[in-house]
Amino acid sequence: MISLSAILAVLFLTLGSILSLYGISTWSDSMYEKSLGWNLNLIWGGVVFFVGILFGAGNRIAARFPKEPNL
Repeated sequence: MISLSAILAVLFLTLGSILSLYGISTWSDSMYEKSLGWNLNLIWGGVVFFVGILFGAGNRIAARFPKEPNL
């Protein structure tokens, strides 16, 4: 059975990748003048990607420990 953390890891990794790629492709666009020159798409894409890595690592760690049956 697929755990919720695995689904969230894939979701965050995909969304972070898309947002980061959009930030890279619009690197020198004039829309970043409104945000004081900060490429927020690239920054938040990296943050979301990192959260996906954390969910994936948590899923891998949790899979190592067997679950105890409920009594």
